[in-house]
Amino acid sequence: MAKLPEHFIHQVQQATDIVELVGRYVTLRRRGKDHVGLCPFHQEKTPSFAVSPTKQMFKCFGCGAGGGVFQFVMLQQKITFPEAVRLLAEQAGIPVPADDGPPAEAGMDRGELVRLMRFAADFYRQQLRQDAGAAALAYVRGRGVTDESIERFELGAAPDAWDALYRAARAAGFRDRQLAAVGLVAERDGGGYYDRFRNRLMFPIIDAAGRVIAFGGRALSDDQRAKYLNSPETVLFDKSSNLYGLAWARQPIARTGRVVVVEGYFDALMPAQAGMDNVVATLGTALTERHVRMLSRLAPDVTLVFDSDAAGAAAAERGLELFIAQEMHVRIGAVPDGKDPCDYVLSAGVEAFARVVEQAPDALDYVWRKRSAQFAGAENLVERRQAAEDFLRIVVTSAAYGAIDAVRQGMLVNQLAHLMGLPVEHLTQQVRRLLRRVPTASAPASPPSATDRGVVMGPAGAQRRILEVLVAEPDLFDQAARQAGPEEFTDPVLAAVAREIWRLGDLGELNLESLLSVAGGDDWGRIVTDLATAAERRGNHAATLAEDLAYLESCRCRRRLDELRQAASSGDEESLRRYAAGRQTPDVRRMPR
Repeated sequence: MAKLPEHFIHQVQQATDIVELVGRYVTLRRRGKDHVGLCPFHQEKTPSFAVSPTKQMFKCFGCGAGGGVFQFVMLQQKITFPEAVRLLAEQAGIPVPADDGPPAEAGMDRGELVRLMRFAADFYRQQLRQDAGAAALAYVRGRGVTDESIERFELGAAPDAWDALYRAARAAGFRDRQLAAVGLVAERDGGGYYDRFRNRLMFPIIDAAGRVIAFGGRALSDDQRAKYLNSPETVLFDKSSNLYGLAWARQPIARTGRVVVVEGYFDALMPAQAGMDNVVATLGTALTERHVRMLSRLAPDVTLVFDSDAAGAAAAERGLELFIAQEMHVRIGAVPDGKDPCDYVLSAGVEAFARVVEQAPDALDYVWRKRSAQFAGAENLVERRQAAEDFLRIVVTSAAYGAIDAVRQGMLVNQLAHLMGLPVEHLTQQVRRLLRRVPTASAPASPPSATDRGVVMGPAGAQRRILEVLVAEPDLFDQAARQAGPEEFTDPVLAAVAREIWRLGDLGELNLESLLSVAGGDDWGRIVTDLATAAERRGNHAATLAEDLAYLESCRCRRRLDELRQAASSGDEESLRRYAAGRQTPDVRRMPR
C-alpha cells in the first residue's frame, strides 16, 4: 500500500481535536489548562489520564500510554498508524488520496470505491426486505437470526437476476471499471457485465475503520455451484489479513485478552447475537501468518473452534504453529455431536458454547490425544513414524518460541518415547536436530533502554535530556545541530527519535505536533510524550541544553585522546596522520567527532 503523504497526515491531524476525540470514550473534566479522566487503557480508580488541548496530546501517568490523535485511535481501536489516519480522515470528511493503493490501481479513486461498496451493502439490505429477498429472509430467520441481528450485522440479499446491482449502481453514477475493481461484477465473454452475487444471502465484510470492503454470499438454491462465494481480492480487500466479525469483536477481544476463531459467518454471528462478542471467522481461506500477527496485537489467548469433522481438525492444526510462533497461548475446542458452533449455540445455548471454549484443552494436549489415537490405529510403521514426528515437530516449535518450558518438553518427549517404545535419548537427539531447523526463537530480553525514566547519568542521560529540550523548545534546534548530530545517540530508541527531530529541524518543521504525526511504531507516542513531559517538569531548557552539549563534547574529546594514545603506543603512524588531518579540517556545521 502506498505511503500516505505527509501533508495529508497533517491535514487530518489539524482537523481532529484531541479533547473531542478522547471525550467520545472517556468522561473528562477540566483541571487547570488540561482535562483529566480515568485511563481507558488500564484499570484505575483515581484519574491519572490527562489530555492537553494546547499540545494536542494525551498522557497517562499510571500506565505510561501517550501520544496524539493518531496514537489514541491506534490504542483504542487496536489498529495501525495508516488505518488510524484513514479512519480520522473519513470522520473529518477529508478524501484519502487517490493513489493510496497498489500501482496498478493508482488511477482509481479509493474513496469512490469505498462509497460504491457502501452503496452495494445498502442495496442488498433493501432487497432483503422486498419480494426479491423473500427466500433469503426466510432462510436467515430459519437459522435463528433475529431481526435485530439482521440490522446489526447488515445482512442483505442478492436478487436472482443477472444484473440487478449492476443496473442500480450505473443509475447511481458508478462506472463499469469501478464495479469490476471491487469484485461486484464480472465481465461477460461477449462483452458487458453481470452481477457476481446472485440469489444469495449477503454478509458484508467490514474492516477496522467500519468500511464495507467485501461480501460473502450464501447460496439459496442447491443448484448453485458454490455454497459460499466471497469477493475476490481487490484494492480494498485482502482475505489473508481480514476476518469476519472483527469490526464488532475488536474491543471485546482487547478487553478480555481472548479471541475465539471459527470457520463460518453464522458461527461468528450466532454467538455475537447471544452476547459472546469475541468471536471471529476466517473468510474461506486457511489461517495465515498475517491473520495471526493481527490477532496477537489484540489478545495473547486464542481458542480455535472449527467444525468437528476431519477437515475442521486439520484446519485447527494447520493454524497451531502460526500462533505458537507469535508466542500466543493456543487451545483447540471441539463442538460435541458433530455440530458447528452456530447450530450448537441454537440447540444448547451460548452458555454451553462458552463452556466448550473455557474447557478447550491446551493445543498440545489436543494434538497429543489425536496423535495417540492415530498412532494406535496406524496400519504400518511408516504411518506411526509420521504421526510421532508431526507431534514432535510441534513440541519443538513450542519450546523454541517459549510456549512451553523445558520441564514440559521433557515430559512430552518421555510420553512419546513410551508410546513408540523407543529410548528417550533417541528422541532427545531428534529434538536437537529439529531445533536447529526452527527459523527463529524468542529473542532474549533487551537491556534497559535510555528512554527509561530512571536513566539520568552519563552520556545516555545527556542524550535523553537533549531530546527532551528539543521536543519542548524547537527554537533551540540550530544550537544543538551546530554541536551534535543524530548519529551520536547510542540508544536505538533515542536514535530513532533523534533522526526524526533532525529531519524535521532541517526542514524548519520541528514541533511536537509534527513528531506525533510520525508513524514510528506502537510505542512512538509514549516515547515522545515522555520526553515532552519530562522537559516541562525540568524547565530551564537553554541551560540544560548547553550543559549536556558541553558534556557530550567532553566525552568526544576523551575518546579522541584515548584513540591518540592507543595509536601512539602501538606505533600506528597511519592513524596518527589521519587524526592530524582530521584535526586540521575546518569546522562546518558540526564539531568533529
